[in-house]
Amino acid sequence: MDRRIWIFTVSGEWQQGQDPLEPHRHLDDWEAEAKAAGYLSWTRFPEQDTTPLALEIYRGTDSGPGPMFLVNVSTSSFYETVYAESVPALMELLARWTPVVQGAAIGQLAGEINVKDVIPSISRRRSAR
Repeated sequence: MDRRIWIFTVSGEWQQGQDPLEPHRHLDDWEAEAKAAGYLSWTRFPEQDTTPLALEIYRGTDSGPGPMFLVNVSTSSFYETVYAESVPALMELLARWTPVVQGAAIGQLAGEINVKDVIPSISRRRSAR
C-alpha cells in the first residue's frame, strides 16, 4: 500500500509525499519502523500523560531526501503523524500547534480544579469578607 504523508514546508504550506516509514512496515512496530527510517526521539511537549494532547517530535538522523522531522500529534489513545521538512518548518508548525496543546492542558486543569471544588471554595472565601 502506497501511503501518502503530509509534510509542512518552510513556505508554510502542506505538501503530500512518500511515507519514509513505508519500506519498514514489515517490522510491525512503529518505534522500530521510525528508527529503521532514521528517526530518533528528539522531544515531547508536554510530558507523557500529563495533558489530553501532546506533540512527540523525532529528528531524522541522516541527510537523506526525506523530511527532517516527524511529529506525532498524540492523545491518550490515538496519534496522527505529520512531517516538517526543516528546522524553520518545525518552528512554524510548533508555533501553530503550541496554543492548541496549551489550551487542552489548561482546559484539563480547569476541569480537575472544578471537580475538586477548588473554584467554589475560593469564591466562598471572597464573599465572606
